[in-house]
Amino acid sequence: MKRALVILCLVLCGTADAHVGSPDVFFEGEAGPYRLFVTIRTPQVIPGIATIEIRSEAPDVTGITVVPMRLTGPGSDLPPAAERAERSPTDPKFFTTSLWLMEHGSMQVRIEVTGARGPATLSVPVPAYAQKTLAMPSGLGALLLGLMTLLALAIVAILIGALREAALEPGIAPTRSHRIALAVISAVVIGVIVLGKLWWGAVADDYEQLVMKPWNPPVTVAGCRIHVPVRGALLPDHGHEMHLFLVRMPAMDRLAHLHPTREDGGFGQDLPALPAGHYELFADIVTTTGFPVTGTTTVDLPELHCPGVTGDDTVWADGDALANGARMIWDRPHELRAGVAQALTFRVVEPDGSPSQLEPYMGMAAHAEVIRTDASVFAHLHPNGSVAMPALELASTNTMMPGMKMDMPMPAISATLTFPFGFPRAGDYKVFVQIKRAGTIETASFDAHVID
Repeated sequence: MKRALVILCLVLCGTADAHVGSPDVFFEGEAGPYRLFVTIRTPQVIPGIATIEIRSEAPDVTGITVVPMRLTGPGSDLPPAAERAERSPTDPKFFTTSLWLMEHGSMQVRIEVTGARGPATLSVPVPAYAQKTLAMPSGLGALLLGLMTLLALAIVAILIGALREAALEPGIAPTRSHRIALAVISAVVIGVIVLGKLWWGAVADDYEQLVMKPWNPPVTVAGCRIHVPVRGALLPDHGHEMHLFLVRMPAMDRLAHLHPTREDGGFGQDLPALPAGHYELFADIVTTTGFPVTGTTTVDLPELHCPGVTGDDTVWADGDALANGARMIWDRPHELRAGVAQALTFRVVEPDGSPSQLEPYMGMAAHAEVIRTDASVFAHLHPNGSVAMPALELASTNTMMPGMKMDMPMPAISATLTFPFGFPRAGDYKVFVQIKRAGTIETASFDAHVID
């Protein structure tokens, strides 16, 4: 159970928080010929029960089973008994089930599909971690205390009764020795209760160490240079070991998406020109086990007059529009509700309304960042969902069929972009969508109001 904590400590020298404020997993991808939209609602504690929701794009899926496994290491190729997902009686494309997540760390949910086009498999990575310790309800605590007291008294009464009946003739009153035995037995029972409480407290303290807590790296800024301290090996995600986002608060009128590189003691980056202000910082990394971690902190920056961005880095300012009169349109649903999994759909069109020609941006059709206006929620999304790509590659490696290739060419990019996601709670959000056109990275922003 402590394996995940040890790994994270080696990397971060502290505690961490994965998927800030948004613990559920959203993924859309292919299980062989079947396209699935998978939502994994993770439990607040580990061990705990995760709820799995699977929607098939086509109606020819006849059955689905799911099983939890480790993402890497021992057990990653030895699945336990699978759980069968139940088909909705009102929607034949929708399946649900639940399963236990028993371990902390990098896990996967392996989905086995049967249908008219044959069997297929899909593995979805899941970062399993305790979000909190759950307090015992006061009523249940009082009931258990009463039952424990009754049980203790019963044990004492049974032992004393057995001792008396074994040693006394009928009608003879207990002697002093029986009173001594009563005291000794009572002391032993009370001692067992005390030792049990001490043991339970030690177990609770150990579990508390496994509850994920915010990773707030002590970031330093000197002139145009920013340094984020991190130790240990990481997996590259879209060709970069760290994705760093800076958002000016509270207006959220500036966004910098940067990619620091290794330097002594962590990662360093030359900041672009930015206006003075209070910035919320989010640092995305992925450990060698495929566990995604996002660090959060704040920095107050003076007016920065620094060189412009290069490579995959980009900066957005409020009011920036797509070049040459192009527009990005959000096909908004009628309402946005907290906890509802859905596809956020955007279209990029030219001035005449025709679809724009998009290019891959760091190997993806687009990237999106969803940030709550109080910075309590941050999610870095791709068109396949909230799953970290290195974790997905680890999961895909374990389910590759003979002859399957991982380096298949990227298909043509559609000007219609979808991001599977579910807003974790009500409130106001900002959604940033980043694309690449004609060799230039562009960003569009949208306001979102989410209701319960």
